[in-house]
Amino acid sequence: MKKILLTWANGMLANDFRKFCSQNFEIIPFNKQELDITNISNIEKIVSEIKPDVILNCAAYTQVDNAEDEWKLLNYNINTLWTYNLSKISNKYNIDFITISTDYVFDWKNESWYNENNICNPINDYWMSKYLSEKIALSENRNSIIVRTSWLYGWWKEFKNFVNTMLKLAETKSELKIVNDQFGIPTYTKDLSLAISKVIENIEKYKWKILHFSNSSEKSITWFDFASEIFKLSWKEINVIPCSSTDFVTKAKRPTFSMLINNSDVELRDWKEGLRNYLNNL
Repeated sequence: MKKILLTWANGMLANDFRKFCSQNFEIIPFNKQELDITNISNIEKIVSEIKPDVILNCAAYTQVDNAEDEWKLLNYNINTLWTYNLSKISNKYNIDFITISTDYVFDWKNESWYNENNICNPINDYWMSKYLSEKIALSENRNSIIVRTSWLYGWWKEFKNFVNTMLKLAETKSELKIVNDQFGIPTYTKDLSLAISKVIENIEKYKWKILHFSNSSEKSITWFDFASEIFKLSWKEINVIPCSSTDFVTKAKRPTFSMLINNSDVELRDWKEGLRNYLNNL
């Protein structure tokens, strides 16, 4: 049984990975308080003692707007420096390294789907921190694997994600305006966890590669489409009004088009099936 060192163990993805994949691996979790993200000596000490087969890095700073100013340093510490330290130490001990990235590494100009080899063009500090983390991981450890994903939701109702936010708003609102000109694909963290599990089980096939994992869909969807399906499946009677992204001014730009093409042999189920499963579990 492979031994997995799991970072950011109290996060949304890590929790679902532990829940749904613990029967396949020996998972050794570390939350953000237990593993100093800036101290490479601390990381090396822990890694040398545990001797994992794989390090799965789920650490992420995702406050996109705050990354533009007051939390810029924290953004780069978590998303970039953290990855550098882990990839460097994992390479030293010949350990496979998987880190999670995002559809946001691309710009928002491409009106078609993005494959793994499309040129990245980060246009804000969050995007740049994730782009740099990808470049660093692949340069520091040739046993690295980059998993890009999009529009994550999962684990449980306490976590801040789009699905949980919509359900909470539905408790007090009868009408909501939702952006209808940003296109992407939702991803349930349970399904992403199972996909990562398949990669680990056959890891020699995927080393030094970039993988795109989102739930499957025949077409791109908008946040309006996503919200409408959430309320439909949860039997919420609420009027959803499509609007433009210009109605919601933010410090950081969001991508207009960020649909990921999955060219690997690991498939995730249809996004509506994943959403229905998540809502049923709630």
